[in-house]
Amino acid sequence: MCEFNLNVFNFIIIASVFIGTTFGLLLIFTRRINRKANVLLGLVTFIIVFWNIWILSLDFQITNYLPHFYLIPLNYSLALGPLLYLYVKKITNFSYHLSKKDSIHFLPLVIELTIHFIISRDAFVNNIIGIETDTYLKLMPIVQFFAIVSVVIYCLYALKAIKAYHSWLNKNYSNNDAYSLRWLYRLIIVFAVLWFLWTPYTIIDYVIFDFQLNISDYYPIYVLLSIITIWISAEAFLRPEVILLEANRENSTDKEKPSEEILKKASWLKEQMVTNLFYLNSELTLKSLADNLNMHPNVLSKVINDGLDKNFSDFVNEYRVNAIIEKLHSGNYDHITLLGISFECGFNSKTTFNRVFKNIKGMTPINYKKSIENDPE
Repeated sequence: MCEFNLNVFNFIIIASVFIGTTFGLLLIFTRRINRKANVLLGLVTFIIVFWNIWILSLDFQITNYLPHFYLIPLNYSLALGPLLYLYVKKITNFSYHLSKKDSIHFLPLVIELTIHFIISRDAFVNNIIGIETDTYLKLMPIVQFFAIVSVVIYCLYALKAIKAYHSWLNKNYSNNDAYSLRWLYRLIIVFAVLWFLWTPYTIIDYVIFDFQLNISDYYPIYVLLSIITIWISAEAFLRPEVILLEANRENSTDKEKPSEEILKKASWLKEQMVTNLFYLNSELTLKSLADNLNMHPNVLSKVINDGLDKNFSDFVNEYRVNAIIEKLHSGNYDHITLLGISFECGFNSKTTFNRVFKNIKGMTPINYKKSIENDPE
């Protein structure tokens, strides 16, 4: 008979199967701007869902009802890392297209599926379930080890891609919090750490217990992985989508001393910023500023980066902070809140305003205002 020993852990896993399936379907089938990227993340979610179904089938002894259920391949752990990495590449670069060359990332998955069918054949011949075969005991620790290595390495590459993306944002957007992927960066770190923590579980199970630990002994890791995966999926689906402007995303290489022409253009650019107050536009981007100045965005970027030794975000936000400081010292804006003044000066987010102001002045806007009140000029 099938034994349904329901406890808190497998109850959470059952819930994660339904929630994960819901978000997986939404990510794959909802028509959105980032649909191609979302499909990749949806597949990540379904891999965890299938894995949880496999865990529950063992815990609830489903093979008592369905003797050959173990023949169904439900483990795709070696596809998790590549899918998450390709999702990040696509979400950070809309012009990126998956190609045949990307299929090389999934060659380990073919090996994993081959091992599954070898184990299944062994189980079928001996009339036992897969996890009781000698083949499983010999090969699965190896698969688990490579899955851990694969996920951690691909997560590191994904984090690197997000950092490069944030660097690009700073070069092209003055207010870029709406486009930031810090939430994804943090969650991928947690995801990688959880997989790394799988290592001591595997070593202890293999060395001390001869790979005989029960499924329930792995429940804490399974539950945490399910929660983080669903969290990433939910965040990706529920957050408002943004459309990034097209821009040259080539990274500059060797930095040379700026030419006299670049330095002259840099000086002229600062005059234009003061004269035309471009920084007051909260939606100012590298492209829109270049259009106003009748310059190519690449030329403007070179002037800012080489001639002023700044990125676009720092360049614009310094003018905004200076404008705020000027208003605070004037005494004519005491009836307006700090946030109101920041919005007047081009910021469109309290978080961005506080972060940028502290980076430039070394203290929070509130503390700066208090310092003026305590020591008026």
